[in-house]
This record gives sequence, C-alpha cells and structure tokens, in this order.
Amino acid sequence: MPLYELVCIAAHNPATNKDLYSLVHNVASTVLRTGGVVRDIKNLGVKQLPQRMRRHQQYYTVGDHFTMTFDTSPPVLARLNETLRSDPGIIRWTMLKKGSTIKDIVPKGAFTSKTQYTPHDSRY
Repeated sequence: MPLYELVCIAAHNPATNKDLYSLVHNVASTVLRTGGVVRDIKNLGVKQLPQRMRRHQQYYTVGDHFTMTFDTSPPVLARLNETLRSDPGIIRWTMLKKGSTIKDIVPKGAFTSKTQYTPHDSRY
C-alpha cells in the first residue's frame, strides 16, 4: 500500500475542540476500517488563513491545521476524498503521495546493509 500524507484545514470553532477531534477520528477510522495504517497525526494549531476562503456557503479567515500520514489503497483514497468533500467542517485539503515502496520513503543512505567497524583506539 502506498504511503500518503493528508494536509487539512478545518473550520475553527473557538468554543470547543470536539469538532476537530471528531473530524480527525472519522478520517482515521475510515482508513483503519479499510485495512490501512495510520502512521502519524500532527496538530499544527490554529492559524490565520492567507486569504478569506469560502466553503459550503460560508467564509473563513481562521482554520485548524493538521496533517495525517497513512498507508492505504488507491480506491480507499477516492472514498476518503468524497468524505472530506462532503464534510462541512473541512475548508481545504490535499493528499500527497509520499511513495509506494520503502525505497521511496526512506532517505538514501539512512540504512546500510553492512556495518562498518570504526575503532576508537589507534592500536587496532
């Protein structure tokens, strides 16, 4: 399964964070129910939007930003896009494909197959 990253801006509700929690829970449970793996969820906080954005006949100037890294299949990704499109709490989102194999994901040279011995003493 390919690794994806969801970057999302949700509508900010200053009274409670339960809306954001339920939104992230719904997205993560959609991935998990279909056999995917959620690797990381990061809350980037409340930020001022660079410009006024319109979604579902409302205008927004502030949004809750979060990212989620997950593995899933492409058909599930299409279903997840439909879920995000219909949710009134989502202002903007994008899905980024990080890679489809482990070689695409891990930086080159991070792991080596042979371990090198480097002596700390000059006698060796």
